[in-house]
Amino acid sequence: MNQRSDQGQAPLWVCPQCGARLISRNLWHSCGRFTLEALFADAQPHVLALARSYVALLESLGDVQIIPQKTRLVCVARVRFAGLYPRKRGFLATFALHRWLDSPRIVKTEDYGPRWRMHVVRVRSDADLDDELRAWLQEAHDTVGLQHER
Repeated sequence: MNQRSDQGQAPLWVCPQCGARLISRNLWHSCGRFTLEALFADAQPHVLALARSYVALLESLGDVQIIPQKTRLVCVARVRFAGLYPRKRGFLATFALHRWLDSPRIVKTEDYGPRWRMHVVRVRSDADLDDELRAWLQEAHDTVGLQHER
């Protein structure tokens, strides 16, 4: 199954095994069926609800696919641009931008080349899912996720 982009980009390929949307046929991915509940099985009780709120935030950004994997969750538009890593008392929210952010909320960064800068934010309460994080995620979706320049 292929999905044609409205921006004239090459169609996405959908894995027949797990349904993951990929930019090319048979691109390596964590092919499997995992759940958000399994990711947070060892977390404190409130953390699963917090993760569900984060997923809802990601889904509000546009046409995205949320893919729980064995040890993380990824969010894909055309390509992966955000996700999370579970922790007992919360999770690490991740997102990629074309630029570096300068904020005390950023607990880790990684450089994946000239156009992909990973940022990590610690999320432990609903207050952490604020307008600032949403704006960063929207930028990540609109640029990296949709493979657009800003």
